[in-house]
Amino acid sequence: MSEENCTGSCGSCKADCASRQPSKEDLLEPANKYSKIKRVIGVVSGKGGVGKSFVTSYLSVCMQKKGYQTAILDADITGPSIPKSFGIKGKVSNGPQGIVPAESENGTKVMSINLLMDKEDAPVIWRGPVIAGAVKQFWTEVAWGNVDYMFVDMPPGTGDVPLTVFQSLPLDGIIIVTSPQELVSMIVKKAVNMANAMDIPILGIVENYSYVQCDCCGKKMSVFGESHVDEVAQECELKVLAKLPLDSAIAKQVDAGKIEELDADYLEEASAFIEQVCPCVKEDKWEKIAVAVETDGEVSAHFNACKTFMIYEIEEDKLTSGKECSITENTQEAIEACLTEAGVNVLICGGIGFGAIQALMAKNIMVVPGQQGNAKKAVEDFLTQ
Repeated sequence: MSEENCTGSCGSCKADCASRQPSKEDLLEPANKYSKIKRVIGVVSGKGGVGKSFVTSYLSVCMQKKGYQTAILDADITGPSIPKSFGIKGKVSNGPQGIVPAESENGTKVMSINLLMDKEDAPVIWRGPVIAGAVKQFWTEVAWGNVDYMFVDMPPGTGDVPLTVFQSLPLDGIIIVTSPQELVSMIVKKAVNMANAMDIPILGIVENYSYVQCDCCGKKMSVFGESHVDEVAQECELKVLAKLPLDSAIAKQVDAGKIEELDADYLEEASAFIEQVCPCVKEDKWEKIAVAVETDGEVSAHFNACKTFMIYEIEEDKLTSGKECSITENTQEAIEACLTEAGVNVLICGGIGFGAIQALMAKNIMVVPGQQGNAKKAVEDFLTQ
């Protein structure tokens, strides 16, 4: 039935109209009511064995050293390794507010299937839907408390669990981890295409096992072949956040369960970039905030097709009603002119490419990607972080 012939009686109507289609927001699972999680970053890879869990763990350590409250949701159910990196053993307990996550020596909260098993080497012989359900439970039934940055260590590939995380958790963005081999282009593109299909912002790419550095002369040797990450990143419009070496110090600290004692700057640029594009701290300088919107007032999922922005002012700690700013064509120049002329210093949006983020940041406009739902509520949520 066409919209003009709609009677409003959905009970007897069999038409597959837009109102029957679940929105992205409808698919999100509610967090445990005793959890206040500000930012959720997924760490993904197209194939296994590229060091994704290390990147997850050490990003959390880097953010924790900056003074943030961090947490790791280990969604790699059949290959959990996060507790080992932090030296966490034993089983977590149930409390009146829900499952109580384990805590590392320095306070990073961790939830992993190994923390529910009687033996840490017991295999998890579950089918995909059951594994996906366990990941949802880690989000809905664990009382995480106050968390600034949660990192989700996802299993490799584009199967059930990554799909569940993309649909069920309010991801602010993902980081793709890869290695230097020739097939990296195809593998990375699979992860990129999945994220784009799900309207999940890609914050950047990390290449692991990039080189070995000689202790004597300092020469870098590419033991896994020459890197192709820069070409792939350029083709996919991604930022290269880091190129990590093969370093025995990493293996030593991880094997000892003391990753928090690792003193390396490999992911400093990556953690600083996360701070920029996914800020957690409210600052007084936010005077005008723009939201890329659809015609229905919802946050636009596709920045590269958006032509309308709602601009909100902050006056005496109160949010004013939004004023519309429209452009006739979606070009970077037109968007920058619209926002800078309005005095905007924060842009809230859904999916957006790194090139656009970089250009806006050069104009002193902070970009808050990966948002959805009502525009005004998105601004209010940003201000209450």
